[in-house]
Amino acid sequence: MSDRTWTLTPLVAGWTSYDGGTIFGLVPKSVWGELLPPDERNLVRIPNRCLLARNGREIVLVDSGYGGKGSRLDREVFEMDAGNPTVDALARLEIAPTDVTAVVLTHLHFDHAGGATIFDAERKLAPTFPNAKYYASRIEWEDAVDPAPELRAAYPQNNLRPLLDAGIALSFEDGAEILPGLVARIAPGHTRGSAVFEFETADGPALFLGDLAPSHWHAKQLWTTAYDVRAIETRRSKVDVFAAALERKALLYWAHDPSVVSSRIVERRGNNFIVEPVELDELGDVRFRRDN
Repeated sequence: MSDRTWTLTPLVAGWTSYDGGTIFGLVPKSVWGELLPPDERNLVRIPNRCLLARNGREIVLVDSGYGGKGSRLDREVFEMDAGNPTVDALARLEIAPTDVTAVVLTHLHFDHAGGATIFDAERKLAPTFPNAKYYASRIEWEDAVDPAPELRAAYPQNNLRPLLDAGIALSFEDGAEILPGLVARIAPGHTRGSAVFEFETADGPALFLGDLAPSHWHAKQLWTTAYDVRAIETRRSKVDVFAAALERKALLYWAHDPSVVSSRIVERRGNNFIVEPVELDELGDVRFRRDN
């Protein structure tokens, strides 16, 4: 296998519960509630999905879930799974934290970057993956490390400072090839520096979308989350990313979709996109190859 060709395995690094209105933003509950029915408290249960990417040389984790540092209150509010779901999910694939060579982060919110650090045996903060470099966009690092007052709650510093202190926090610009066959695309909106990652695979290009579109329902241009700091930019970024994905027949991986792991775009209708699920095998690879 070429160093440029990646095998991608989606994994769930824990589940969380959110108010359904925060996941679907301005979409009326009468609409989204038919798609993802909430419980009596208006909560919906969603996964924190990451990708494990391997090319025979590198072992890359795409996003890190919320990890195991959550306070008792956070665990109760968000109904987080016990333990450290990120490390546990990797262990089921016989991947140890020391095996991971790079962690690439779509953005630095707690549910995507919280798993980047742990408490060690002495209860000191440390990188979860000690042999890895951690990558996020330059803009994202700028906003997260010295956040505006309105953003401080979005960027817990215990997820970030140990990486900076260890000198393993690296940044990239739009279009950077982080590793052979792994390209970062800045897609602002959810945060100012949010990125999507594009991999070369045996089945063509594959994209991990982060929170640009957290589920297949968010393929509609106007469906954004209440957490998007610049929803108008999210809508613009989605059109750009999805139009290119349609043209290239790219595979899409959803970070928070409870029922669909991956899809392909099959049609564009104005600035909305029609997606169809893609069946994956037990290792997360495409079960049926696309027509070239």
